[in-house]
Amino acid sequence: MYRSEAFVYHAPGDIRRETLSLECGPEDLIVRVDLCARCGTDRTIFLRGHPKVDGHAPVVLGHEMAGRIVEVGGKVKALVTGLGYREGERVSDEYLDFQPGQRVTVQSRAARYARGLMLMSEPVTILSFYINGAYSQYMRINSDLIRTGSVIRVPESISDEAVALAEPAACALESIFCTPHPAGLNADGRHHYRAGILPGGRCCVIGSGTVSMIYARLARLEGADQVVMLVRSEGKASLVQRVLGDEVSVEVVSAYSDLSLPEKMEAENDIVERLHEITQGHLFDDVVAACADPDAQRLMLRLYSPQGYAVGACFGGTRALVDGADMDANHYRMAKTIGSSGCSTRTLETVVRWLSQGRLSLDGFIHPRRYGFDDKPEEFFGPARGGLKPALDPWKQEAVTE
Repeated sequence: MYRSEAFVYHAPGDIRRETLSLECGPEDLIVRVDLCARCGTDRTIFLRGHPKVDGHAPVVLGHEMAGRIVEVGGKVKALVTGLGYREGERVSDEYLDFQPGQRVTVQSRAARYARGLMLMSEPVTILSFYINGAYSQYMRINSDLIRTGSVIRVPESISDEAVALAEPAACALESIFCTPHPAGLNADGRHHYRAGILPGGRCCVIGSGTVSMIYARLARLEGADQVVMLVRSEGKASLVQRVLGDEVSVEVVSAYSDLSLPEKMEAENDIVERLHEITQGHLFDDVVAACADPDAQRLMLRLYSPQGYAVGACFGGTRALVDGADMDANHYRMAKTIGSSGCSTRTLETVVRWLSQGRLSLDGFIHPRRYGFDDKPEEFFGPARGGLKPALDPWKQEAVTE
């Protein structure tokens, strides 16, 4: 039996520190959580709730985690019938050979798949939505997560910070891998597409937080010749340049969300004109609205390249209407806009592999201030921070003032 301090979500605005008791069943793993970064969705759940979470409350949120196995159930090696990502397969003995001490991260959405593609509806389970997640000292991983291949081993060479960011990085990479740039036609005029950031092209990222910067780094890794980040202040510009250096160029765009719609459109005219000059009239082959601001998503539609075919990724979801949105570029097939929701297990495996190979670095993207269970839940979940992701160190026992 494991006694575990945890932040437990009960309802919007109601997250409590509680002591839970966990037992390792015969088909379970028990993982000691070393670090868990805060997903933006978790803050939204704290503030406003979530239809996929509230019905399962009380529940422990948190899925961007790094941990270490401490106990393996006696029947885990018999879980050979695959589900979801491993549907129709025999789960390998090598994968099922879990041992205490192994470092792991977890694919939080154990999704169902068709033709190798992740499906959003009717998942097998979702860690931190349906079952307890990683804002806890210990976490129980059940047979569904094991049989879907959701437990990803990570090498000792990767920092806890990078492991905790592997899942959000995989979500960004998933949206990159879904972006279709036309590569030509066949004899009948059927379009061929290449998925990913346009090599040698221009990319714009709207936003300055951790995920925005991860997306910018991935865009350069994918071959973008120029990455421009639009941020709201000189302070955020300094943060981006400190983390990414000369990988990107940064343009400060004053906040205009409080203006009337006509005033917003005028402000965006000025932004588009400035970026038109910076890009010699090309604007952008790939545009990412890495925030939930509906104004940012309208602006995204205005930054598509008029010179060819552009792709926009709405990385940040929004329930608000995007007033004044001009969809003509989509209508005339000069552009395409996609959304992003989670990552496939294969993409998470890719990010972990790239981290282990040194191809990708995610160090320096989490705020150095670590939260612990001596901090009040609202201190961890409430602030937007406006920069680097906060993270919970479940074993930190003394609160530190910033």
